[in-house]
Amino acid sequence: MRVYVAASSSFWDRLPGVKDQLEKLGHEVLLPSTVDDPELEERSWKDGKDAHAKLIEELFEDSEEIIGKQSDAIYLLNWDKRGIFGYVGGAALIELYIAHREHKKIFIENDVFPGLMYDEIMGFGPTFVHGDLSKIV
Repeated sequence: MRVYVAASSSFWDRLPGVKDQLEKLGHEVLLPSTVDDPELEERSWKDGKDAHAKLIEELFEDSEEIIGKQSDAIYLLNWDKRGIFGYVGGAALIELYIAHREHKKIFIENDVFPGLMYDEIMGFGPTFVHGDLSKIV
């Protein structure tokens, strides 16, 4: 299966290990287009709001292509961030929506903290993995 692995950019240093594990299970792994340049968004802010907005637009177009047309599933790595258990940011929510809209399988690493966006995320019908990558089928 072709699996797109999504995560907050603060977790990108952990993606190679997850990618290796999924590949050992026979999956083809697709990563965010900017994973090799984690400072790209920060640099775009220095060029001003318009430059940053343009970058975000391009990144969402990349997500549309990769998730919508190239993958069979999305696997969201939602580890704790800034004291929030099961952190899901706005960009990840949009990527989950793209997967849902395109009838892709949705896998999420950890439970989602009840609160902001909880109902929306649960409405996508995700499978929670909790470290058991054999659930990604």
